[in-house]
Amino acid sequence: MKTGYKRVSSRTNNRPLTEHKLIEAVGSVIKKKGYKGLTARIIAREADVTTSLIFKYFGTMDKLISIYIAEKDYWMSSKTQLSKMLEKMHKKRGLQEMLVYVLEKQFDYFYRDEEMQQLILWEITEKCSIMDDIGGIRESLAREFFNHTDPIFEGSGVSFKAVAALLVSGIYYLVLHTRTNHSTLCGINIHSEADRAEIIRTIRQVLQWTFDAAKTKRYTG
Repeated sequence: MKTGYKRVSSRTNNRPLTEHKLIEAVGSVIKKKGYKGLTARIIAREADVTTSLIFKYFGTMDKLISIYIAEKDYWMSSKTQLSKMLEKMHKKRGLQEMLVYVLEKQFDYFYRDEEMQQLILWEITEKCSIMDDIGGIRESLAREFFNHTDPIFEGSGVSFKAVAALLVSGIYYLVLHTRTNHSTLCGINIHSEADRAEIIRTIRQVLQWTFDAAKTKRYTG
């Protein structure tokens, strides 16, 4: 079948397609070998191209991996969409509902994506400049949220940042613990649809308590 691409030894000479194959190969390697398998030789073999093309098209291995992570990471890939939603959101209730939505999506996405699980495991177990940079970008998005939440919680004695940190990190740990040990945590089995629904319901409940507590403190404090 004619594809319109010139081929040499069954490998395409089309740069955009080859770049895409290399980016996809990063994910395939992570899935098969974990983040420790991310070497130029293994990625090139997975993409069925020569190792030299990685450096020709991306400059460095770090650049290739960073591009993959930018497309894969929940917060990175959603940054533009979430920033636009924040710009349009003005009412406190709208903010609360948006936070529920964002955390529910994070939990569902992280539970279902094995490659993302490996990337977070890499981030929390090894010092890595790539993941440090990604973490910095995530924090810049978090600051956009806090610009909206800080006025609501200021002077209330309620730390929304602490609540957010516990929820985000709790989602990561719960998924990684269950994935690694195939066991329950505090009686919760996230491989159970009913238990996953319970986690999502509780995320909503915790945020409701947090906003209500700030409101109560303002009126009674």
